Amino acid sequence: MARGKYSLRSIALRVPVILVGVLIQAFGMASIIMANLGSDPITAFAQGLGHVLGLSFGNAMIIYNIVFLLAVLFLDRKTIGVGTVLHAVTVGAFVDMVTPWVAKMAGPEPALSVKIVLLFAGTVLLAVGLGFYQSAEFGLGSPDAFNQIIARKLRIQLRWWRMVFDGIMIVGALIMGGVVHVGTLLGMLMVGPIMGPLINKMAPLVNKWSGNEYLIVEVK
Repeated sequence: MARGKYSLRSIALRVPVILVGVLIQAFGMASIIMANLGSDPITAFAQGLGHVLGLSFGNAMIIYNIVFLLAVLFLDRKTIGVGTVLHAVTVGAFVDMVTPWVAKMAGPEPALSVKIVLLFAGTVLLAVGLGFYQSAEFGLGSPDAFNQIIARKLRIQLRWWRMVFDGIMIVGALIMGGVVHVGTLLGMLMVGPIMGPLINKMAPLVNKWSGNEYLIVEVK
Protein backbone atom coordinates (compact mmCIF):
# COMPACT_ATOMS: atom_id res chain seq x y z
CA MET A 1 0.00 0.00 0.00
CA ALA A 2 1.30 3.47 -0.94
CA ARG A 3 2.40 5.66 1.95
CA GLY A 4 3.32 9.30 2.48
CA LYS A 5 2.28 11.75 -0.22
CA TYR A 6 1.15 8.91 -2.46
CA SER A 7 -1.33 7.35 -0.05
CA LEU A 8 -4.95 7.37 -1.20
CA ARG A 9 -5.90 9.91 1.47
CA SER A 10 -3.07 12.23 0.49
CA ILE A 11 -3.80 12.06 -3.24
CA ALA A 12 -7.53 12.59 -2.60
CA LEU A 13 -6.70 15.87 -0.83
CA ARG A 14 -3.72 17.18 -2.79
CA VAL A 15 -5.23 16.82 -6.26
CA PRO A 16 -8.31 18.97 -5.44
CA VAL A 17 -6.02 21.56 -3.81
CA ILE A 18 -4.02 21.69 -7.06
CA LEU A 19 -7.12 22.03 -9.21
CA VAL A 20 -8.62 24.77 -7.01
CA GLY A 21 -5.31 26.61 -7.18
CA VAL A 22 -5.12 26.28 -10.96
CA LEU A 23 -8.71 27.54 -11.30
CA ILE A 24 -7.95 30.60 -9.14
CA GLN A 25 -4.77 31.16 -11.16
CA ALA A 26 -6.80 30.94 -14.38
CA PHE A 27 -9.21 33.65 -13.19
CA GLY A 28 -6.20 35.81 -12.36
CA MET A 29 -4.55 35.29 -15.73
CA ALA A 30 -7.82 35.93 -17.60
CA SER A 31 -8.33 39.17 -15.64
CA ILE A 32 -4.78 40.36 -16.34
CA ILE A 33 -5.13 39.59 -20.05
CA MET A 34 -8.50 41.38 -20.17
CA ALA A 35 -6.96 44.45 -18.52
CA ASN A 36 -4.45 44.62 -21.39
CA LEU A 37 -2.01 46.62 -19.25
CA GLY A 38 0.82 44.11 -19.27
CA SER A 39 1.25 40.58 -17.95
CA ASP A 40 3.86 38.67 -16.00
CA PRO A 41 6.72 37.47 -18.26
CA ILE A 42 5.39 33.94 -18.82
CA THR A 43 1.83 35.09 -19.53
CA ALA A 44 3.13 37.77 -21.90
CA PHE A 45 5.25 35.18 -23.74
CA ALA A 46 2.27 32.83 -24.06
CA GLN A 47 0.18 35.74 -25.37
CA GLY A 48 2.78 36.36 -28.04
CA LEU A 49 3.01 32.65 -28.85
CA GLY A 50 -0.75 32.49 -29.32
CA HIS A 51 -0.60 35.54 -31.57
CA VAL A 52 2.09 33.99 -33.79
CA LEU A 53 0.44 30.55 -33.98
CA GLY A 54 -3.11 31.86 -34.30
CA LEU A 55 -4.23 30.05 -31.15
CA SER A 56 -6.23 31.03 -28.08
CA PHE A 57 -4.18 32.00 -25.05
CA GLY A 58 -5.17 28.78 -23.30
CA ASN A 59 -3.99 26.53 -26.13
CA ALA A 60 -0.76 28.51 -26.43
CA MET A 61 -0.24 28.07 -22.68
CA ILE A 62 -0.75 24.32 -22.95
CA ILE A 63 1.87 24.12 -25.72
CA TYR A 64 4.24 26.28 -23.66
CA ASN A 65 3.87 24.07 -20.58
CA ILE A 66 4.18 20.81 -22.51
CA VAL A 67 7.40 21.98 -24.18
CA PHE A 68 8.90 22.63 -20.75
CA LEU A 69 7.46 19.37 -19.43
CA LEU A 70 9.30 17.49 -22.20
CA ALA A 71 12.47 19.44 -21.41
CA VAL A 72 12.21 18.48 -17.74
CA LEU A 73 11.52 14.88 -18.70
CA PHE A 74 14.76 14.88 -20.68
CA LEU A 75 16.87 16.79 -18.14
CA ASP A 76 15.69 15.31 -14.83
CA ARG A 77 12.50 13.27 -14.83
CA LYS A 78 12.66 12.85 -11.05
CA THR A 79 11.57 16.50 -10.77
CA ILE A 80 8.20 15.70 -12.35
CA GLY A 81 5.29 15.14 -9.98
CA VAL A 82 1.56 14.65 -10.31
CA GLY A 83 1.08 18.39 -9.98
CA THR A 84 3.57 19.09 -12.77
CA VAL A 85 1.49 17.15 -15.27
CA LEU A 86 -1.87 18.40 -13.95
CA HIS A 87 -0.76 22.02 -14.12
CA ALA A 88 0.65 21.63 -17.63
CA VAL A 89 -2.57 20.32 -19.13
CA THR A 90 -5.21 22.21 -17.11
CA VAL A 91 -4.15 25.82 -16.61
CA GLY A 92 -4.54 26.79 -20.27
CA ALA A 93 -7.88 25.01 -20.58
CA PHE A 94 -9.14 26.71 -17.41
CA VAL A 95 -8.09 30.16 -18.71
CA ASP A 96 -10.03 29.64 -21.94
CA MET A 97 -13.00 28.41 -19.88
CA VAL A 98 -13.19 31.42 -17.54
CA THR A 99 -12.21 34.15 -20.03
CA PRO A 100 -15.80 34.62 -21.35
CA TRP A 101 -17.04 35.05 -17.77
CA VAL A 102 -14.39 37.67 -17.01
CA ALA A 103 -15.12 39.44 -20.31
CA LYS A 104 -18.83 39.55 -19.47
CA MET A 105 -18.09 41.13 -16.07
CA ALA A 106 -15.66 43.64 -17.59
CA GLY A 107 -18.00 44.72 -20.39
CA PRO A 108 -17.36 45.12 -24.12
CA GLU A 109 -15.16 48.24 -23.79
CA PRO A 110 -13.93 48.49 -20.19
CA ALA A 111 -12.88 51.91 -18.95
CA LEU A 112 -9.35 52.48 -17.70
CA SER A 113 -10.58 52.32 -14.08
CA VAL A 114 -12.08 48.88 -14.74
CA LYS A 115 -8.85 47.74 -16.39
CA ILE A 116 -6.84 48.85 -13.35
CA VAL A 117 -9.17 46.92 -11.04
CA LEU A 118 -8.86 43.86 -13.29
CA LEU A 119 -5.08 44.15 -13.27
CA PHE A 120 -4.75 44.40 -9.48
CA ALA A 121 -7.42 41.77 -8.77
CA GLY A 122 -5.95 39.47 -11.39
CA THR A 123 -2.45 39.80 -9.97
CA VAL A 124 -3.71 38.94 -6.48
CA LEU A 125 -5.69 35.97 -7.81
CA LEU A 126 -2.66 34.77 -9.76
CA ALA A 127 -0.54 34.85 -6.61
CA VAL A 128 -3.21 33.14 -4.50
CA GLY A 129 -3.74 30.46 -7.13
CA LEU A 130 -0.02 29.75 -7.35
CA GLY A 131 0.13 29.63 -3.56
CA PHE A 132 -2.70 27.08 -3.38
CA TYR A 133 -1.25 24.96 -6.15
CA GLN A 134 2.27 24.90 -4.72
CA SER A 135 1.05 24.29 -1.15
CA ALA A 136 0.03 20.80 -2.32
CA GLU A 137 3.77 20.12 -2.79
CA PHE A 138 3.00 17.55 -5.44
CA GLY A 139 5.34 18.75 -8.17
CA LEU A 140 6.35 22.15 -9.53
CA GLY A 141 4.92 23.64 -12.70
CA SER A 142 7.04 22.62 -15.67
CA PRO A 143 8.67 26.07 -16.22
CA ASP A 144 9.58 26.29 -12.50
CA ALA A 145 10.98 22.76 -12.52
CA PHE A 146 13.00 23.63 -15.65
CA ASN A 147 14.42 26.75 -14.00
CA GLN A 148 15.48 24.85 -10.89
CA ILE A 149 17.24 22.22 -13.01
CA ILE A 150 19.07 24.80 -15.16
CA ALA A 151 20.15 26.83 -12.12
CA ARG A 152 21.49 23.66 -10.52
CA LYS A 153 23.34 22.60 -13.68
CA LEU A 154 24.83 26.08 -14.17
CA ARG A 155 25.69 26.23 -10.46
CA ILE A 156 24.12 29.63 -9.94
CA GLN A 157 21.47 30.77 -7.50
CA LEU A 158 17.93 30.25 -8.73
CA ARG A 159 16.97 33.91 -8.29
CA TRP A 160 19.74 35.03 -10.67
CA TRP A 161 18.83 32.48 -13.31
CA ARG A 162 15.14 33.38 -12.91
CA MET A 163 15.99 37.00 -13.74
CA VAL A 164 17.69 35.82 -16.93
CA PHE A 165 14.74 33.57 -17.76
CA ASP A 166 12.20 36.35 -17.19
CA GLY A 167 14.28 38.62 -19.40
CA ILE A 168 14.21 36.02 -22.19
CA MET A 169 10.43 35.69 -21.79
CA ILE A 170 9.94 39.47 -21.98
CA VAL A 171 12.11 39.79 -25.11
CA GLY A 172 10.24 36.88 -26.71
CA ALA A 173 6.91 38.46 -25.77
CA LEU A 174 7.89 41.78 -27.32
CA ILE A 175 9.02 40.09 -30.53
CA MET A 176 5.86 38.00 -30.86
CA GLY A 177 3.34 40.65 -29.82
CA GLY A 178 2.70 39.87 -26.16
CA VAL A 179 1.65 42.75 -23.91
CA VAL A 180 4.50 44.08 -21.76
CA HIS A 181 3.54 47.13 -19.70
CA VAL A 182 3.03 48.26 -16.10
CA GLY A 183 1.30 44.97 -15.28
CA THR A 184 4.53 43.12 -16.01
CA LEU A 185 6.32 45.04 -13.27
CA LEU A 186 3.32 44.76 -10.94
CA GLY A 187 3.34 40.99 -11.28
CA MET A 188 7.05 40.78 -10.54
CA LEU A 189 6.57 42.91 -7.39
CA MET A 190 3.32 41.46 -6.00
CA VAL A 191 3.19 37.76 -6.78
CA GLY A 192 6.09 36.57 -4.63
CA PRO A 193 5.16 38.47 -1.44
CA ILE A 194 1.61 37.09 -1.59
CA MET A 195 2.42 33.57 -2.79
CA GLY A 196 5.25 32.79 -0.36
CA PRO A 197 3.42 33.42 2.94
CA LEU A 198 0.33 31.62 1.62
CA ILE A 199 2.39 28.50 0.86
CA ASN A 200 3.94 28.69 4.33
CA LYS A 201 0.45 28.76 5.89
CA MET A 202 -1.27 26.29 3.58
CA ALA A 203 1.36 23.57 3.12
CA PRO A 204 1.44 22.46 6.79
CA LEU A 205 -2.37 22.33 6.78
CA VAL A 206 -2.39 20.23 3.60
CA ASN A 207 0.14 17.86 5.17
CA LYS A 208 -1.96 17.64 8.36
CA TRP A 209 -5.25 17.02 6.55
CA SER A 210 -3.62 14.41 4.30
CA GLY A 211 -2.11 12.53 7.25
CA ASN A 212 1.47 13.62 6.48
CA GLU A 213 2.12 15.86 9.50
CA TYR A 214 5.71 14.60 9.70
CA LEU A 215 6.67 16.14 6.34
CA ILE A 216 8.88 19.21 6.62
CA VAL A 217 7.77 22.29 4.71
CA GLU A 218 10.53 24.42 3.23
CA VAL A 219 9.90 28.06 4.11
CA LYS A 220 9.30 30.19 0.99
